[in-house]
Amino acid sequence: MGRPIVTFLSDFGAGSGYPAQMKGAVLSRLPEATLVDLSHDVPPFDLVAGALLLEACVPRFPVAAVHVAVVDPGVGTARQPVCVVDGEGRRLVGPDNGLFTPFLGAGAVFLLADPEIVPRDPSPTFHGRDLFAPVAAWLAGGGDPTRLGPRVTNPVQLPGLSAVPGPERVEGVCLSADPFGNLMTSIRRAVLGEAVIEGVQVAGRRVRLVTTFGEGRPGELLALWGSGGRLEIAVREGSALRDGGIARGDPVVALLGGPPAPSVT
Repeated sequence: MGRPIVTFLSDFGAGSGYPAQMKGAVLSRLPEATLVDLSHDVPPFDLVAGALLLEACVPRFPVAAVHVAVVDPGVGTARQPVCVVDGEGRRLVGPDNGLFTPFLGAGAVFLLADPEIVPRDPSPTFHGRDLFAPVAAWLAGGGDPTRLGPRVTNPVQLPGLSAVPGPERVEGVCLSADPFGNLMTSIRRAVLGEAVIEGVQVAGRRVRLVTTFGEGRPGELLALWGSGGRLEIAVREGSALRDGGIARGDPVVALLGGPPAPSVT
């Protein structure tokens, strides 16, 4: 077994002292841990952006890594602290507020409840440091997540992260932008089956589907499959948000050819 890995994602801001405090909480319990920042620049309170960043980053790490994610506008309220174990055994620790939606298929969710493991009386405004980070250290050190507490049978899920497939089209929306202004959409390659995209419409405008940014003309609004498997809207050498006039929530339609896309529950 290699060195334990703990990653961190938050909306705290990379320049604040909050990420360092979470790291200190892990290292004081597990000095041999390797700590990795996924991002601390999630837009404040933006659960969708945080969920999509987790979706993109977490699968690139060894399954044994533990991931602390804190985008938590309800910190200190009745929302539950949880550990999510996905179908492949990845473990994510944080609030049950939809942030872990991409990992809530197969697997299990456990409430952080056992007083012998979970710290008592955490600060009501900093569960990342006082609750989630210590539990992540315990898990990364070999702790069994089934000991944390009872299973959560109905974890919170964010609506709209997956597109609605049909026989001739897949209808979705623009979800979140990366630092370049490329907009990820709710249309995932996985929903297409053997169907192929013959055209893409964004906010009522027809755009070209390309393989890579360089196929477009400078300033052209494009659609392409991003590296995470979602359809993205981009402007070559520009920003779909700033230069393309596309915004979060704008509708996206993929027109299909070939065999129809399968229905997805």
